Amino acid sequence: MAAPITAVTVFADGARVVRTGALSVEPGERQVVIGGLPASADPASVRVAVRGRGVALLDVEVRRRYGADPLRDEAVRLRSEAEARRDEVQALDDADAAEQAALGFAGHLGEAAAVAMARAVSFGRAGHGELDQMAAHLAASTAGALERRREISIRRRVAHRELQAAEHRLAAAEKRAPVQFVEVAATLEVTSAAQAEVDLSYHTSNVSWRPLYDLGLTGEVLTVNYLAEITQQTGEDWPAVDLAVSTTRRAAHQTLPELRPWYVGRVRPLPHPQAAAPQMLSMRSEITAAPMAAGAPARGMAARLEEAEPLTAEVGEAGAGLVYRIPRPLAIPSDGSPHKTAIARFDLDATLDHLAVPVLAPEAYLRATVTNSSKLLLLPGQARVFHDGQFVGETALETVAAAEEFELQLGVDDQIRVERELRRRTTSKAVIGGSRSIDIGYEITVENHRAGQATISVHDHIPLSADGDIKIRLREASPSPSEQSDLGELTWDLRLDSGQRATIKHRFTIEHPAQVTLTGI
Repeated sequence: MAAPITAVTVFADGARVVRTGALSVEPGERQVVIGGLPASADPASVRVAVRGRGVALLDVEVRRRYGADPLRDEAVRLRSEAEARRDEVQALDDADAAEQAALGFAGHLGEAAAVAMARAVSFGRAGHGELDQMAAHLAASTAGALERRREISIRRRVAHRELQAAEHRLAAAEKRAPVQFVEVAATLEVTSAAQAEVDLSYHTSNVSWRPLYDLGLTGEVLTVNYLAEITQQTGEDWPAVDLAVSTTRRAAHQTLPELRPWYVGRVRPLPHPQAAAPQMLSMRSEITAAPMAAGAPARGMAARLEEAEPLTAEVGEAGAGLVYRIPRPLAIPSDGSPHKTAIARFDLDATLDHLAVPVLAPEAYLRATVTNSSKLLLLPGQARVFHDGQFVGETALETVAAAEEFELQLGVDDQIRVERELRRRTTSKAVIGGSRSIDIGYEITVENHRAGQATISVHDHIPLSADGDIKIRLREASPSPSEQSDLGELTWDLRLDSGQRATIKHRFTIEHPAQVTLTGI
């Protein structure tokens, strides 16, 4: 029975393929066989459903088959091609040997003729013109033979490479394993002659997808182009049918994780593990329990969706994950090359500000804070970032759920100038109570050279003590930081008009025993 592919759902580590076929059935018990499924299909995942009046599904059996090698004729052809290449190389070798023999004969003939001609000239029976004529004839004959040998050598190298390629193709063809495929046999009970439709679904491996993003910021609007890059080597080419990608992924545990008691004790020798008994996998698939309603249209039979603006996938739920149904069908061959398709395109409101960490880099970075107001789950993936149509770099998105906030780095803004200078570093000379004090102060200047007002978040820090005898205190901070963390990070939130400049000063002291040498300062 012919059952072409009508729908595919791609997961992070596999895919679910749906095939649909129609046939006429006569009353009685009938068996329908669908073959040609790829060897990567998981027999345990096969499901079969039947539609039709008076038709019931009794049993489903999944079998692995080994077909006759369709490459046998190709192997014969490749063997003949390799033999032809060998004959060609041998013929060129023979031609070269003949030319070499001709050169040898010409050499001997030339030596004998030279002796005879020399005697004839000495006795006056021949002149020097005849001697020159004979020498020219021998030289031309030798040059012609050498040229033919060079041509033969070039043709032989080409023929030898073609022979090696033909032998390599033949060896690869002879090493190929017999063709393996999966076959599904469904037993039907038919009460009256009818038309029936069969839906077959199965999971297959050697396929995956990953998210990619193009993020374009214009003003304070972030346009998100959500893309899917699909790669498959399942052994079957997928035509342009209904396609979906799913965010569902396998968990780290096959069962719900449960905590066990945590014991600490003596080290004891581990017992030798007993070899586990091999388990036999059943090739019989579970039958779909709920029959489909008669006349229900198959997804693969539906008309193609028209492209909408903006292009957005249909979002559905599948267990704990989401399923994005691609608006336009996409053909994906089993060649292992990546194929991209659009999931959605939508706009998000963005709040822009600048981030400066002058202790690490004397630069201000334009930052966008965005809330994912779409219904889509943004999976971790690479993103290309564009600002007003200009490419500013690449970044990586972490998982962003609907209504969750995330940040984007939009490149360096050279119109915001940031400078950090060490203004004070003194060490007390007098030892009071056996302790010494180090006084350190920094000054940060921030200038806004943009046309409008800019919001800049400036971050710096003071060191932390790893020893109880070392005391670190913030003595001065002007202006007062907007935030100070327990890890010593200081944050100032500035709003500067065009051309405005702000100065931030902070100073801290380190007190330590005089005999202690500090590190990290």
